[in-house]
Order: sequence, then structure tokens, then C-alpha cells
Amino acid sequence: MKFIKRSARPNPKISLILLDWSVRESFHLLHYLGRQDVSRDAFEVLVVEYYSRVSDAIRKFEDQVDTWLLLEMPEGCYYHKHVMYNAGIVLARGEICVICDSDAMVKPGFIRAIVEAFEKDPRLALHLDQFRNNRRDFYPFSYPSFEAVEGEGCINNAGGKTAGILDRKDPIHSRNYGACMCARRSDLIGIGGADEHVDFVGHICGPYDMTFRLVNHGRKELWHPSEFLYHTWHPGQAGVDNYLGPHDGRHVSTTSLAALSARRVRPLLENPAILRLREHPATPAEALIPMLIRPEGPVEWRRERLESGSLQPRFDACDLHLGYYQGFAIYRDGGVFYAHLAIEPHRGRHEAASYSQYVEATTVAAVKGRIGTETPLRTALAIVLAKVFVVLWQCAHYLKRRKLGLLQSGAGRQGAVGPQPSFSARLKQRLAQFAVESRTIVDSLADLVPNLRRLAGGASDPMPVRVVVGDRRTEIYLKLLRAVRAIPRVRLERAESDEQVERIVAEAADRSRPERLILTRNLYYCTYPPIAPLYLARAFTVL
Repeated sequence: MKFIKRSARPNPKISLILLDWSVRESFHLLHYLGRQDVSRDAFEVLVVEYYSRVSDAIRKFEDQVDTWLLLEMPEGCYYHKHVMYNAGIVLARGEICVICDSDAMVKPGFIRAIVEAFEKDPRLALHLDQFRNNRRDFYPFSYPSFEAVEGEGCINNAGGKTAGILDRKDPIHSRNYGACMCARRSDLIGIGGADEHVDFVGHICGPYDMTFRLVNHGRKELWHPSEFLYHTWHPGQAGVDNYLGPHDGRHVSTTSLAALSARRVRPLLENPAILRLREHPATPAEALIPMLIRPEGPVEWRRERLESGSLQPRFDACDLHLGYYQGFAIYRDGGVFYAHLAIEPHRGRHEAASYSQYVEATTVAAVKGRIGTETPLRTALAIVLAKVFVVLWQCAHYLKRRKLGLLQSGAGRQGAVGPQPSFSARLKQRLAQFAVESRTIVDSLADLVPNLRRLAGGASDPMPVRVVVGDRRTEIYLKLLRAVRAIPRVRLERAESDEQVERIVAEAADRSRPERLILTRNLYYCTYPPIAPLYLARAFTVL
């Protein structure tokens, strides 16, 4: 580990954390940070390089860099953005940490907009969305005007705002959660910092895992309505040829989504320096620096180990929710993995006898195997039906909309100017995305079946049940199961808007109308920011 520069800036309000893993061709954000309309002492800039490269792109703007750290990880060790986030959080001196795209453009009011947002509400997890332009003639970066980036080739300009900001149906995929995330440093330390679990090595995921856990910690997620970043095309911008951890087919981490729906606050694997800082806030930075890199990381995160599947993931020893499988929520406590039906309140492993169905084993794979062997026949048949149904639905959906040419969500090929990938490359990528996305949808449907069947007991849960879904696919599937009595005859409806979901949740919180409200996880993921407080208060269930 080596410092090229170390900040001496006194009492900055903002600490900007910029990352590199010897890949950045341009750090032109530094150019725009030199043109902010606030005092330069109001913010500091930290650059964290994963490997050992001293970048010429940074040297060009070195006067704008306050701290420049080389982690000096071995070349054979795959990059882990969350390790770099934690290094930045530990070294930051500012009250607010800002993690943002280092090759983006920002207007002169960028820093001021962030400061003002936190002055209005200090309990924020603030995001700024990003205009993205796919014109190839802006590469190498040529300092176009903001108007030019918003113009021809911009894929998400919707009347002067990003399409994601206006999206009320699927914002989790249309907004750029990795463009710029801001939170109080004390809050980031309080949730355990960025998660260093192996699921987050490589392209997946980004700062939004901390956003989700901050929401579960009682913070408010807010997207700035008028301040944006601006990004121009460069090779590899969508993570092509990068290692990908578990995701939903559209590059959103399923591990992070599971944390959101499980109300998990703690990371699966906490950085030792963050842990020390959380438990002993007065620990000086010099004592924390040797703890930034866990000793096993450089060996475990090697590409050959990641791609071979031979790596055994590490977890903290506390009781942690890991994910879902066929309706069960899987946890780890110490050296034991265990699972119970997701609809049942989590009471911990010591209350194993209180669950209607419970399994445990020494590995996640063994737990999943036991869940599979104990699945009732009717539930197993419903899961098979889900697989057939989803494949047919997805095929019809893609053929109808002729989406074979669209390679990504959010930052796709619409508006692209210049040479395009070959048809075979587009087809290969689309088929891979189709497979991952279909598997994720099947998993979400499979999780519903055993939990809704659990409600068939009636006597143990006398309240009427209302199940709200967010898409027609899930609605039709559940209606089919209800018709053949594979699930009880619950009240089933589809929400058409986030406003409708808010109204439904408000009604559920009204105890004068007793009703058990269940939202599907996919619906919650798209509508969670305003309704999260009621979910944390157990006003409704998410399955």
C-alpha cells in the first residue's frame, strides 16, 4: 500500500471517493471539480487505485487530488470495488462521502446541490442520475458541451430530465445507481461500510448495496430532481468481459436485492478497518490503514478461483440473511447454515422448533439440497410449471418487441452513433441475458408458492390475505395456480403505479381494516423508497 498524496485539507464538508483499477483512460471529472461554485476547501478528492499504476490521466489533474492511494493488490487478483469504497470511507475527512463516476461531467453547482440536500435532511442516501450519450465521436473524451451530451446520441433524455427519474414502473433498472451515491460518513460506518463478500467482486455491484442497507437502517433514499452527471461513450462502459457476480439478468445484484427485502443492515463480510471504526470511532487513521486489506483477499479473489467455482465464500459469524431458495429464507449463524419459510417471522436458529418447516446444514448447497428433498409434490409441480411458463412468456415477449438488438438496459444501444457490435455478438449476449433473467424470474415465482400454500392452514392466520403483484406475468401465473388450487384463494390484484402501491400500503397500516398484505419482491424493489418505513414497521409482508 502506497500513498502518492495525502490530504491536508482542513475540515472538508464533502469527501469525493473516485476509483480506478488500472483501467480508466480519463479522469475528466477532476477538470469539472476545479470549476465548482463553492470554496475548494468545502470538499476533498480521494483517488483509490486497486493495483499499482500511477495513472497519467490523474497526473494531468493532480492539483485537484488531495489523497491518492495505491492499494498495490497483485495483478492476478480480480478488482473489488467495495474494497476501494471502504478504503475511501476510512480515509475520508468529510462529513459526507460521495462515491461517483470519475469519467463523468458535472456542472458548477454539483457540490453545492449535494450540500444543500443534506442541509435539508441529514438522514439521506442521496443519488444523482446520469445522462448517457452513445456517440462514438466524443471518444477519446473531447470536452463536449453539456447541451451536446444531452442532444444527439443521448439515450435517456426525457425533456431535460433523465428517463429514470421520471420512471414510475421500473426505476431500479432505468436509473443509474452507480453514477453518484452520497451518504453521511457516520451512517456508512454505522451499517458496516461496503460489503466485501465475493458476490461483489468485479462488475457487480456498486454503491447501491450500501443504499439498500441504509434504507433498512432507517435512512431515506432520495434522487436529486434537478442535478445530474453527464457521461459519454467509451469502450467497456457496460462491463463487457468483466467477471459478474449473481445478478438478475440486467446487472442488478440479486444479493443486494435480497438484503433490501430481508431488511438486512449488516454486510455479509465487513472490512476489518470499518469494523474497528464502527466499534471504536476514535481509532486514528494510521492504526486503520494496515487493516484495509484482509490477508486472504489477494489469494481468494484471483480470476481462476472465481471462474472455477472452487471458492468457498466467507461470511461474518453473526446471524445473517443470505438469500432465498424455493420459498425459504437462508441464513448463516456461526458455522451453520439454516433456512425456514420466508413468510414466517425470523426468530433465529435457537427458535428452530417454532418454524413450520426448518432445515440446516454445514453449507449453502446442502441446505438447498435438503429444501429440494422436502418440497411437497404439489409445490414441486408448481415450480416446474413456473419454468415452462416463464420460458414461453419470455420468448413471446422478446419476439413481440423485437428486442434482440438491445444489449443493455438503461445504457443500451438506442441512439448509438458509430460502429456497432456484430449480429452474432449481440445474439450471444442477448441469449445469455435471456437465460439469467428467466432464471431470476422463475426463482421469484417459485418463492411465492410454498409461502402462499402455508396460508392455506387458515386457523393459524385468520385474517384475509391480499396479494399485490407488479406485473401481468406474475398475476397470470398466480391465477393459474389459484384455479387449480395449488395455492389458496387469496385476494389477488396488480398495481399499476407507485401511487397505487402507496395507497394500498397505507390502507394496510390502518389497523381498523385487518388484512394481511403481501407484496411480491419484484414490486417492492420498484416502489420501496416511500413505503420502506412501513415495511420496517412490519405493516406488510414481502415475498
